[in-house]
Amino acid sequence: MNDRLQTSVRNLRAASRAPSVSAGLALLVSIAVASPTRAAASSAASDAFAPSSRVEAARVTDEVGRVVEIPQPVNRIVSLAPSITETLFALGLGERIVGDTDFCDFPPAARAKPHVGGPLSPNLEKIAALHPDLVLATRDINRPETVHSLEQLGISVYATDPRTVDQVFASTDRLGRLLGAGETGAGAVTGLRSRLKDLATRLSGVAPTRVFVVIWQDPPISVGRDTFLADALTKAGARSVIDAKQDWPNVGLEQVVSLNPEYLIFSSDEPEQVRRQISELRGRVGWRDMQAVRHDKIIVLSEAISHPSPRLLDAIEQLARTLHPDRFAAGAGGPA
Repeated sequence: MNDRLQTSVRNLRAASRAPSVSAGLALLVSIAVASPTRAAASSAASDAFAPSSRVEAARVTDEVGRVVEIPQPVNRIVSLAPSITETLFALGLGERIVGDTDFCDFPPAARAKPHVGGPLSPNLEKIAALHPDLVLATRDINRPETVHSLEQLGISVYATDPRTVDQVFASTDRLGRLLGAGETGAGAVTGLRSRLKDLATRLSGVAPTRVFVVIWQDPPISVGRDTFLADALTKAGARSVIDAKQDWPNVGLEQVVSLNPEYLIFSSDEPEQVRRQISELRGRVGWRDMQAVRHDKIIVLSEAISHPSPRLLDAIEQLARTLHPDRFAAGAGGPA
């Protein structure tokens, strides 16, 4: 899927007044920012906290391999992604957020923060007026041009780029250490990894359920194999029928029908809206021919599945319980 199509997903939805498949998932495909340093970023970020030569700043390497000087302490933060806002609240740092995006709506306190526009094209003047010590961005939905413009204004920007569930946890821990909440972050991540281990025990030996994640329906857009969402499916005992290198591939409806997924997966926190959408699909040529549609094997997950933040695990557990209920029955082993 080319950049023009990715950027136009939200415009298509607005123009057609179609129900949202998933605000979070549609937002993810709004832009795919290429990063030539991604391969080296993971190892570089693990050593991100090298001491700075300046007493008043910490020099760190972010998750896309950029060296960033961050004023210390960090008391004023602008978040440019819902997943980052959620992570900051999970770290107990919600009071330090002085601004976030129009899409940041979890937890509810995030809605009360001053908004700086959308992640794709935030209002730089509003950000500057908030006098942040640090702006937090993410590779998936923030443009390099935004980062560059903020840096030209003398504003430090740290970018995240988790590509797997474990990297989501590692990113949470890293942000905690960067922002002075290392103990909280380490404790949260320990709990998350313990839950994931329990889930893996329950699902040990289970045959992966073949699914199709519906990010957008016309044209059909799904999830590629090298994304945190594809890894989340695996952790839940599922496997996407689409095996594409692109993060958010545009696929032919005929291809989906021929692949015959066992389940369709939607994501929404607006149940009435998604019910209308699914009802419309049942009457559409192609969609109505899928066995998953004919046999009502359709799963609606919370928006958490589309956000690489600590609550991603909630959605993974939700999906696992739906696909493999026998593994969670009394006496099946592991915590209920």
